[in-house]
Amino acid sequence: MDWKKLRNANQPTAPMFNLEQAINEWRKQMSASGINSPAVLDELESHVREEVERQTSVGVDASKAFASAVQKMGAASTLRKEFKKSLGAVLAEKLMLAAAVLVLAFGIFLSSVAVVLCYLTPIERIIGAIAMVLTVVTAFVWPAFVSRLPVIRSRSKLQLAQVLCLAVGFGLCTLHVQLIVNRFAHADGMVPAVGFFGVFFIAIGFAAAAGLDRAARDWEETVS
Repeated sequence: MDWKKLRNANQPTAPMFNLEQAINEWRKQMSASGINSPAVLDELESHVREEVERQTSVGVDASKAFASAVQKMGAASTLRKEFKKSLGAVLAEKLMLAAAVLVLAFGIFLSSVAVVLCYLTPIERIIGAIAMVLTVVTAFVWPAFVSRLPVIRSRSKLQLAQVLCLAVGFGLCTLHVQLIVNRFAHADGMVPAVGFFGVFFIAIGFAAAAGLDRAARDWEETVS
């Protein structure tokens, strides 16, 4: 009698690894640690599944692949901090865009009223319309130039660069008013149509600041 085979047959076998059960338990742990959003948990789960599939395709045991994937994903506390940073960046961009939209809408409103009611000559109306069109185009096409903007990895340097963009936009507007608009000032004190280009410079500043933030976040998503 083969006592070795008999002894192995009498020993209890290890339970088979169940990936679905393991993922469910992992989601419960993440939820208990403070990550409660179903959308966030679904996204994290998709990354875990992709990593498990990648490792098992090259022969790694499913249980080891799952443990490695969870370890690479990181602890719940670390993930919460990263999500807070991401949400903060998204919120900052939305606030910046909202401010840009308000400035743009206010500028378009004033420009439209001035062009229609205040200016009688075709040349002045054309100049005002050109300034309005350039401002609107800047507000809507800036995402197309994000890939051409430099990626600033340091958050403090990025915020400084954004402040500089806004300062340059308002500075160019002020310079435009002082050096150009005053030369065309009407005798009756009405602002000439060329003054509308000041709003265009402000729009460029807001677009550049938002573009730098989007470029940095796109880079972070690429390397993560």
